[in-house]
Amino acid sequence: MLEAGALVLADGGLCCIDEFDSMREHDRATIHEAMEQQTISVAKAGLVTTLSTRTIVFGATNPKGHYDPEQSLSVNTTLSGPLLSRFDIVLVLLDTKNPDWDAVVSSHILAEAETKNHNYEEDLGTIWSLSMLRRYIQFVKRYFRPVLTKEAEKVISSYYQLQRRSATQNAARTTVRMLESLIRLAQGELLTLAFSWLGPNSICH
Repeated sequence: MLEAGALVLADGGLCCIDEFDSMREHDRATIHEAMEQQTISVAKAGLVTTLSTRTIVFGATNPKGHYDPEQSLSVNTTLSGPLLSRFDIVLVLLDTKNPDWDAVVSSHILAEAETKNHNYEEDLGTIWSLSMLRRYIQFVKRYFRPVLTKEAEKVISSYYQLQRRSATQNAARTTVRMLESLIRLAQGELLTLAFSWLGPNSICH
């Protein structure tokens, strides 16, 4: 019997994957295919089919030992360069010792705990409800189609070429997929703001 996995069940939505570093190699290959082709090929028990995986993948992984900023992401993690290139955004979060930042984090966590202990109602004038956010996203996706101006194209192209020239440690990230990622990110910002055209100022943000 063929059962749908997380990526298939998340088709059209978001799939969050934790502990990428402890994942089996076969599963990583499957995720690689899913992120590149938006499908998964299955051959099991005489059944050969292709399942749709049009999903956004949000992944998290731990470094191999102590993170070395002098090394590439592939060396610091167990993720291969081709798989890393499939992500539009890669954030490196370091647990550095900073008293000022530690104070900010502790204050935030304590404030969250205090909020949960009280019947605190969100100010709907500044924070949207989940249903409102969903309606807004549906609205902008239906009625807005961001278009790149020539000036915006020049900014994206210049930034991409700059990254290609300066990429020494993370060359796997600076493929043509980075250019595609930059376009998607810029268009995503415009959809968030409900704009139809994409100028150079939006790119610089």
